[in-house]
Amino acid sequence: MENRSCKRQLNMSSLPGPSSTPYNWQNKATENFSRLCQLIVTICSDLFRDILSHYIPPANLRTELDKNKNKLDKVKSINPQQKRLLYPDPGKASPMAKDLDFSVLYVLIRNICGIKPHKNGWGDNIENGDNSIAACIDRIRLQRNLLSGHSKTGSMDTASFHSTWTVLENSIIEIEKQLTGGDMYKRAVKALYLCELSPASTKRYVEEITRAFKSEISKKKARIDDVESQLNQNTVMKKARLDKVEDQQNSVTQEFRERFEEFETSLLSILQGKFCKAMPVY
Repeated sequence: MENRSCKRQLNMSSLPGPSSTPYNWQNKATENFSRLCQLIVTICSDLFRDILSHYIPPANLRTELDKNKNKLDKVKSINPQQKRLLYPDPGKASPMAKDLDFSVLYVLIRNICGIKPHKNGWGDNIENGDNSIAACIDRIRLQRNLLSGHSKTGSMDTASFHSTWTVLENSIIEIEKQLTGGDMYKRAVKALYLCELSPASTKRYVEEITRAFKSEISKKKARIDDVESQLNQNTVMKKARLDKVEDQQNSVTQEFRERFEEFETSLLSILQGKFCKAMPVY
């Protein structure tokens, strides 16, 4: 991130401040889940926006999107609505980083920012000890996806919460350290960890993670349907080829049988003629 990113204040209004009012959560597990949802939707998403703006200055975003349109069109994880946001109709405003959600930001960071992949490559397993920018970005994405899986219950046990929070916090701090050397995001993570959460104020963050989970399920189902459709098409094509081969074999067999019968008839005729000539006449 450039100096402008260091000077920019994180949107702390999205983080709940300390409060003396007791809030009645359903249980600690639901509070754990809600706190992580807010970490992803606010701090991690803001960090991804700053990463994008660091590698592609906002004034150049439109140019880079247009330059990479063919490449981005092939990314299946971008849905039609997101593509319309990236490539609006003529006359409509071009998107800015603040308009983009977590999933779109990740796609752009991965595909058009020129960030060197981590040791095993984007989207693949991340080796322990790999603290490259790409590895930290992929860790955040992985934890976000794992968190989405908990949206079915809307809860997370304390041990899993601390493990997930630690991975996210370390990744955030490492990215900020390498890009700016600052501690703005580090302080924001600590503030969110310590503050009291209001169920009402965190509702929208939980809903966003839940929508993300449903969207992922929908995308996976679509991919499975595509695979099944392709398999069905391949099965039909293979059956057609087998039927054709079988027809050809039957045709060859029938032709051979007819020729053999003709040969057999001819041979019998010749043999009968020779036999008649060889017989003595009395």
